[in-house]
Amino acid sequence: MKHITVVGGGVSGLVTAYRLSADHEVTLLEAADRLGGCLRPTTLGGAVPIGIDSGAEASLNRRPETKGLARELGLDTVFPSTRHSSQVLNRGQLHAIPKRTIMGVPADAAEVESLIGAEAADRLAAETLTGAIDTDDVSLGDFLSARLGDAVVDSLVDPLLGGVYAGRCRDLSLAETVPALLPAAVEGTSVLDLVAELLAAREANARSGTEHEPVFMSFEGGINRLIPALREAFETNGGTVSLGAGVTRIHRGAGTWTVSGDGFEVESDGLVLATPAHISAGLLTETAPDASATLASIPYASTALVAALVDLDGTELEGSGFLVPATEDTFIKASTFVSNKWPWTAAHIPRGTALVRMSIGRFGDGPEVWSTASDEELIDRAFADWQSITSRSSARVLAAEAQRWNSALPQYLPGHAARIAGLDEQIAELDGLDLAGSAFAGVGIPACIARAEAVAQRQRTRQADGP
Repeated sequence: MKHITVVGGGVSGLVTAYRLSADHEVTLLEAADRLGGCLRPTTLGGAVPIGIDSGAEASLNRRPETKGLARELGLDTVFPSTRHSSQVLNRGQLHAIPKRTIMGVPADAAEVESLIGAEAADRLAAETLTGAIDTDDVSLGDFLSARLGDAVVDSLVDPLLGGVYAGRCRDLSLAETVPALLPAAVEGTSVLDLVAELLAAREANARSGTEHEPVFMSFEGGINRLIPALREAFETNGGTVSLGAGVTRIHRGAGTWTVSGDGFEVESDGLVLATPAHISAGLLTETAPDASATLASIPYASTALVAALVDLDGTELEGSGFLVPATEDTFIKASTFVSNKWPWTAAHIPRGTALVRMSIGRFGDGPEVWSTASDEELIDRAFADWQSITSRSSARVLAAEAQRWNSALPQYLPGHAARIAGLDEQIAELDGLDLAGSAFAGVGIPACIARAEAVAQRQRTRQADGP
C-alpha cells in the first residue's frame, strides 16, 4: 500500500484524500484548526443552534458531482424555495432580475428596458458586430460592452458574475465564466442571435421536462455539512487528519516526496497540493520555479460576509435577496434572504425574524474600502445599507457575525485555461505530484470535486504503475 500526502483540508483536499483512502495510506495536513476551507458553519453565537453557512451556501445541482457525493455519504439534499426570486439594485431601487437572459444578457432588449432605460435598451438592440477575436479568449465585460453597450454589463452582467467570483466582469475571462457566449466572439457573429438560440433550447428542454431539477442544492444546516461527512468517511477508511500542520517546505527525493513544517516531517510516495494557488506557489519555488511563477500570477479576491438574525418588526421579507452593481454607492454588494431562500431554516428561528447574509468586497478593493474596519464596523455598515436598500429602518439585529475571507476567490482572467493547461504539463513532469483546488477548473463545489477526483485517479494510476 502506497502512502500519499494531501496538503490542504478544504473540499478539494478532503475529496482527494477520501478517494485515495479506499486503497492507499493517506495523510491529510491542514494548517488551520479546522477543515473545510470556504465551507464553514456558524450558529450566530447560539441563536441558530442547527447552524447556517458563513461561507459558500449552495452547490449546483444540475452537475452530478456534489449530489452524487452527497448520496454516497448519506446526506439528504434540500433545495431553494421556488416562491422567491432575486432582485438587483439600480439607481437606488430594487428591480426583479429578468429571467430570460444568459448571465444577464437578453435576446430581446425589451426584457431589460425597465431596468436599464430606453436609451440603453436601444443601444443593446442595435448590437455592434465586432470582428472575430484573434485569440481563444477575451475579457467578458469588454467584449459585451463593445457589442451591447455599458448599461447591461454594469447593471446585470457584472453583479451576477460578482456573486460567483467577487470580481469585475471586465477583468474576467469570457471562455471561463460564460463559455456559452464564446462562439459569438470567436466567429464574430451576433451575441443576441446566439442568446436567442440558447434561450430557445433552454425553454424546449423545460417543456420536455429535461430541466426539471432545481438549479441549486444544500443540506439542513448548510452546504458545510459536506465537510464532517467527508472527514468521517475518510477516517473510516483509515485516513489520518492533522490540524495545525502548516507545511513550509516540500522536497523531492528519489521516488518520494517529503513535506515538513513546525515540528513535523512526512515522507510519502505521492503528494497533492490542494492549497490556494499563492500558497502552492510558495511551496514549489525550489522544486518547480516555472510552475510556481504561474501559480503566483493568479490573483485572488478578498471578501467578508455578515450573517445576521434580524427582527423584521412585523413586516414580511419578500424575495430571495438582491445583488448590487459596483456602480451603486453602497457598502454591501449583495444580500441573501436565507430564511426565504432555504425553507428548512424557518423551523429554527423565532416567528417574525429572518436570517440574512450581506456580502462585502470585490476584487481590486483597497484596504481602506472595508478590510481595515473592525468586525463591529462591518456589521453596522452592512446592516445600515441593508435597511436602506430594503426600506426597513425599524428592523434590528438580534445576532450577527462577520466572517472574513482573505485571498479566497481566484480570479479567472482572460487566457486562464491556456495558463492552467501549461501549468498542468509542467506538473506532470514531476512524478507523484498533483495540484487541486478552486484556481484551476472552476470555483464552484462541483468543479472542485471533479478536479479532485481526477487528481485522485491520476495518483492511483501512477502508484499502481510504479515500483
